[in-house]
Amino acid sequence: MELRGLHRRFGRKRVLQGIDLTVGSGSSLVLTGANGAGKTTLLRIVATLLKPSAGEGTVHGMSLARDGERIRAGTAYVSARGFVYDDLTAAENLRFASRLVGRPAPDDRIADLLAGVGLGRATEQTVRTFSTGMRRRLALATLRLRPLRLALIDEPYAGLDGEGVALVDRIVEELLAAGTTVILASHQAGEATRRASRTLRIEQGRLIEVPASAGRAG
Repeated sequence: MELRGLHRRFGRKRVLQGIDLTVGSGSSLVLTGANGAGKTTLLRIVATLLKPSAGEGTVHGMSLARDGERIRAGTAYVSARGFVYDDLTAAENLRFASRLVGRPAPDDRIADLLAGVGLGRATEQTVRTFSTGMRRRLALATLRLRPLRLALIDEPYAGLDGEGVALVDRIVEELLAAGTTVILASHQAGEATRRASRTLRIEQGRLIEVPASAGRAG
């Protein structure tokens, strides 16, 4: 992934100001920063869900401006809120998500995915009744639906207990082992954060390198 001179404004507010960033294939990056610093905005631009106000970028050689559909075909974005539907059951959510990415999953696959994130007993439970942590686990299950070239995870540890944090770390390790590039936006330290290839902090719309020792310290 390569970004050059990326800017994003919302009205008069400048959120990103001249972002230059290169991320190697199969590596992991953690973005830190205060709430409102621009972490989510940057992830949404890379996911082609939001257009930059200026600048350009590529993901695996594909243009953010021209190749959005192709980029999304190999990219998964897990937002802080999870992109899950309250009126569907856990199984229905995954079934729908699998169809959206063109890989319809059979019932036994859906059951395995839910069991793998600790929701085996909540398969037919409506998501409206889920706790924040359960919603997060369901969203994380979508990362296992298909092979990925790029995974973008916003606040991966939000609302999770110790077991949930360990689950995130396992999923990140699985993705990296498969050659997936992983970008996390987080201000909570976890094993994935400490093992990141690189940590950057967003301050006043610009990126600042965080020394490896500081990143491991959380």
